Amino acid sequence: MPDRRFLHTAVTLGVAWIALLLLMFMSLGSSYLDLGPWNMVGGLAIATLKAAIVAWLFMRLRESGPLIRLVAVAGLGLWSIQIALSGVDYATRTVTPAAVQSPQQLPPLQAAPQPH
Repeated sequence: MPDRRFLHTAVTLGVAWIALLLLMFMSLGSSYLDLGPWNMVGGLAIATLKAAIVAWLFMRLRESGPLIRLVAVAGLGLWSIQIALSGVDYATRTVTPAAVQSPQQLPPLQAAPQPH
């Protein structure tokens, strides 16, 4: 008879696998829907859920101590700040086209002398 802990772990991983598959198919299905700006919001929500499942189960944050959880939250917070600052940089940057040099005709190549 299988150990209770093994059975519990197998069921937990099976549920996580099914949840990740369902979220993947939701992500695929939402790409075919025309929701305007809500497509990105839905996609980010689905991606956040998938990342939370992976972090909670496969990175074992549920079993770790409070210091490890604090470090994980701090890393997520710093990453969020970087994303926000990148968005601000992109939104406030002025678009200046690069100077374009007009095309010039190259002189024709001279044929190299044939050795005899």
